[in-house]
Amino acid sequence: METLAAIQETMRKAQCVLLDFDGPICDIFAGLPAPQVAASLRSFLATHDVEIPPEVQALDDPLAVFRFSGQLGPDVSRITRDMLTRLEVEAVQTARPTPGAADLIQQSKRLGKAVAVVSNNSAMAVTAYLQRTHLGEAIDYVSARVDPDPSLMKPNPHLVRQVLQRLIIEPSASVLVGDSTTDMEVCRATGVVAVGYANRPGKAVRLQAAGADHIVTSMMQLLSAESP
Repeated sequence: METLAAIQETMRKAQCVLLDFDGPICDIFAGLPAPQVAASLRSFLATHDVEIPPEVQALDDPLAVFRFSGQLGPDVSRITRDMLTRLEVEAVQTARPTPGAADLIQQSKRLGKAVAVVSNNSAMAVTAYLQRTHLGEAIDYVSARVDPDPSLMKPNPHLVRQVLQRLIIEPSASVLVGDSTTDMEVCRATGVVAVGYANRPGKAVRLQAAGADHIVTSMMQLLSAESP
C-alpha cells in the first residue's frame, strides 16, 4: 500500500497542479442540490417539446442531463447549456468549500507551481466561485465548460489539453486531482498523473479501477512541509 509520503512526493515534484472543481475545490451543489438542478433541466427541456426517456428522468446529475441534450441537436444543446450555466452560477453562491483545497492552491503557488482548474462545470460558475472566495489570483488558468457540445467534457481530453498547451507544461509533470472516474480516464488519455479524491465511501475502488495513480480521502493529505 502506498504511503502518504509517496503521494506528497508526487505533489512536490509536480510542476503543475490541475484541480477538478466540484469535489476537490468545493461542493458546488451544497445549497442548491444536484437532483433539484437536474429536475429543473428536465422541466426546461419538456417546455421545448423534448420527450424525456425514463432513464433520463431518473438522473440526479445535471451534467448527465446536459449530455443527454447533446443527442437532440445543437440548438437544444445550446439552450440546455445556457440554462445549466445559470443554475450553476446560482449554486456557487452557496457552494461549500472543500477543507484543504484553498490551502493546497496557496501552497502550490508559494512553491512556484502552476495551478489550473479543469472542470465540466461552466467557466462562468468556476470564475464566480474563485472571485467569491478570493482564490482567483492564485489560479493560472480555468479550463471549464463553455462549448454547447457535451462531448467535449471530460473524459474527452479537450479541457486538459487546453491547459497543457496554454501553460506549456508536459503531461508527465502535471497532476490532476479529481473525484470522478472521468477525471481518471482523461489522465490516462493525456499522460497526466491521476490523483483520485475519494470523498465518499466506495469511491476509492471505482477511482482505482478507472486508472488512479494515487488515492486520497482528504485534500489535506496533499499538503506537505513546504520546501523548494
